[in-house]
Amino acid sequence: MKYLRFWILFCVVLGLDQWTKTVVVEDAEALRSNPVVVIGLLEGHKNLLEFTYITNPGAAWSMLSDYPEALTVLALTALLAILFFRNALELYKPAHQLIFGLITGGVAGNLGDRLFRKPAEVVDFIDFFLPVINYDYPVFNIADSAIFIGAFSYMIIGLIDAKKDKENKKMMDQSEEVE
Repeated sequence: MKYLRFWILFCVVLGLDQWTKTVVVEDAEALRSNPVVVIGLLEGHKNLLEFTYITNPGAAWSMLSDYPEALTVLALTALLAILFFRNALELYKPAHQLIFGLITGGVAGNLGDRLFRKPAEVVDFIDFFLPVINYDYPVFNIADSAIFIGAFSYMIIGLIDAKKDKENKKMMDQSEEVE
């Protein structure tokens, strides 16, 4: 199967995301009032990592919260575009399959929340505090993490490929000068 890595990672991310959200939703009221401390290690009332329960009608950092329908359409469009443009995105490359498996699995996970949960909002539960800069990072989920890791990896690969292309062009130019 040509896109096996893509489909495996897509299913793993989607399955893990939906399973963790189901577990969290089953214990939503308790988690909302008494989050589970995973890593305390800090003095005072903040914990480094805890599991809680919130829902978010918007995207990252609650952006576009007033337009959940638009986010649903955007997510569907993104999934279809990735599948339709898979050759242009070089999905035949193993690294790209992993990257887009992460991204599409994450997008599908959050889209599933918007389409099938009541309220039609994304379930977030991972609460991370950055003590170095005294910043309580917005609560997120497995899908958000997969999207971020995939997008960041795609950017890094793009930078590496651009550097290789520049070096190859320079070598070609130099070889043409010698001839």
